Amino acid sequence: MSKRGFALAASCLCLCGLAVVSLAPGCSFQPSIYSLETGMPRANGTSEADHAGVAIDADTAARADAAAGGTRGAKLPVRPDAVSSVLLAAAGDVMFDRGVRTVVAEAGAGWPLSAVADIFSGADLGFVNLETALSDRGQPLPGKGIWFRSDPRFAQELRDAGISVVSLANNHSLDYGREAFCDTLAALSAVGVAACGGGRNIQEARRPAIVRKNGLVISFLAYSELAPIFWSYTDPETFIAEADRPGIPDWREDQILSDIRRAKSMSHHVIASFHWGDEYSLVPAERQVALARAAVDAGASVVLGHHPHVLQPVEVYRNGVIFYSLGNLVFDQRRAHTTDSLIALLSLTPYRVEVVQLIPVRIERCRPVPLKGWEARAAMARFAAMCSALGTDVVFAGGRGHVLLTPAPSAPGAPGAAGGPSPGMTSILPWMESRITYGGNRISLFPALPLSACGRF
Repeated sequence: MSKRGFALAASCLCLCGLAVVSLAPGCSFQPSIYSLETGMPRANGTSEADHAGVAIDADTAARADAAAGGTRGAKLPVRPDAVSSVLLAAAGDVMFDRGVRTVVAEAGAGWPLSAVADIFSGADLGFVNLETALSDRGQPLPGKGIWFRSDPRFAQELRDAGISVVSLANNHSLDYGREAFCDTLAALSAVGVAACGGGRNIQEARRPAIVRKNGLVISFLAYSELAPIFWSYTDPETFIAEADRPGIPDWREDQILSDIRRAKSMSHHVIASFHWGDEYSLVPAERQVALARAAVDAGASVVLGHHPHVLQPVEVYRNGVIFYSLGNLVFDQRRAHTTDSLIALLSLTPYRVEVVQLIPVRIERCRPVPLKGWEARAAMARFAAMCSALGTDVVFAGGRGHVLLTPAPSAPGAPGAAGGPSPGMTSILPWMESRITYGGNRISLFPALPLSACGRF
């Protein structure tokens, strides 16, 4: 039996053995389009001279306008100014309210990101899903039940920790209304953190955050599956932006794919962030698989998933890498799997995603802490077993997981095979889901999995 076959068989055996814009007042800010040629702010105190600010040059503005459907766009050169690479550090959901607020009152504002700041600062770009408003204003949206609003100072904490781009396309960025949402945009812009998936009107909301780094042009787009939802019949207002109203983009596949194609026409890489899926599910829904693959077909190099609050597998599809859910990063949840997460490191070269590494973390007192030694190995073994069901190989070396980016073409339903999801894929997902749900409660994946079960741990 091949190593791939042994890995898949081992994971299956483990599964079977389980017991299973009227423009709002105060809404004034620069659009979230950024030209960052020489570096990003770092936590180690680098000066403004060490990095570019958020000034938008005419060329970048033209490209952004083209991505949003305008007519002034310029074509991207066939080759970048300098053949190089960009290291992107990407992670999951971040908020600073509720239990995080309580911990911060005791430990300080820098506590939540203190243990991972070196990871993000060591990369060229850092990305997270910002699942909170950054404002002192606004009223809770009627009927919603859970609202997140955090002190605007946390924009600076994000920047100091090396996070340079955030997604606002989620189900909490407008919890306190459009004034607070505009405050969020302004707070991020003031410290040089780019925002995608949100704007003071629909054109800005659909416009990519464009980042120039090491000779490469990278576009970030973000969308939320929950955008069309309203929370109260007495106040049926969604988060969707309009021509004269701040908000986030609509969840329409045709628009999403069109935006990706436009962004790709002026970028070396498009990073698409999707806030989607089913909360606490360890397996991507079929609708996630279909849209993620369509996004890659449209030109996305990387798909970053959020919202389930738990990790879901990574898939290598054609020339793209799909993280169906990156789980939590800074959050206060305590239920099963919500404190197990990772930070993905992706090396982007002019024409492809070259390397994908995974740093396992555990959230302790609302702070993600990198795992080491046998704990890191065990975490990656569990994640590798999850990924094997999608045909993805993850190996462990040097204290990190490594995603093998060349799928075996002979494997049935292998990522990258023509013709979309195979019949095998549509049967694997519900089968796997049925094995990790018992009595209505989520249970630990592969609790007794030997570290050598996948042949590479």
